[in-house]
Amino acid sequence: MLLAAAIERFRVHLEHERGLSPRTVEAYASDLARMAAFLSRRAGSSGTVDAITTADLRAFLAGEVGRGMASRSMMRRVAAIRALFRYLHERDEITNDPTLHLAQRAARRSVPTIVSEERLRDMMDLPDVSSPAGLRDRAVLEFLYGTGVRLRELVTLDVGDFLPLGERVIVKGKGAKSRVVPFVGRAREALLAYWCDRFALTAATDWKLRAVSRQPAFAGRGGARVSPRTVQRIVARHLRLVASVAKASPHALRHAFATHMLDHGADLRSVQELLGHASLSTTQIYTHVSVEHLKRVHRKAHPRA
Repeated sequence: MLLAAAIERFRVHLEHERGLSPRTVEAYASDLARMAAFLSRRAGSSGTVDAITTADLRAFLAGEVGRGMASRSMMRRVAAIRALFRYLHERDEITNDPTLHLAQRAARRSVPTIVSEERLRDMMDLPDVSSPAGLRDRAVLEFLYGTGVRLRELVTLDVGDFLPLGERVIVKGKGAKSRVVPFVGRAREALLAYWCDRFALTAATDWKLRAVSRQPAFAGRGGARVSPRTVQRIVARHLRLVASVAKASPHALRHAFATHMLDHGADLRSVQELLGHASLSTTQIYTHVSVEHLKRVHRKAHPRA
């Protein structure tokens, strides 16, 4: 099988069988296309997958390192290559998997900057809730911080995902995996206030919301589903007014959600489930952030610190 055909078949597998997001599929396809371009220029390459060796892959990755590729990007590139050849090996398209002896250096996971609870309280008071746009913006901000969902998860929510109306919402996460996320407090109040205004309801009740269950939970212009770019602008505009952060993005509110939960006594496993992390190691970065916060509090408050 030619490498180009193998990559295309793998791309279809990722999209339709594994249910990965278009963004993830595109990232994998881009990484594999770079590898294919390198191998096509490599002396003696036949263009078939069964002729690719570990030495070929090492040469490609060495070239990427020489170009100054970041450690995290390199990890993703190696992961894409491993996944492709594992897929081919499982389907007997190749006899030997050339990635079995391919070393992978662990990337240093950067610790995110966390916005304080006080700053986020100030931010929630900024939207003008006398206007439909202000009600929507506050609902977006409260929901992101109150649930810790990803940007893509928020924009794909429908009203029906909240029904029967209670204190939970079904979120469709990465890899087409769904999880139940608590929907309480200020986040719930802000979203219901937004819906009452948007759908002209005197009160948000189960039977009234069923009539609009297929409507997007958060709308943009003309009632269409709000775009990821619009949500990014909402967060950036409000967050930059209260905090100095390198990236004023929806993910900053997800970071804050996780860290503040741990600060207030939540256990790591629960936070992992709420965030939809497949691996506990991904969630563990927030324990380092939380410990640093406690150190700062100790240095500031203890008389002999």
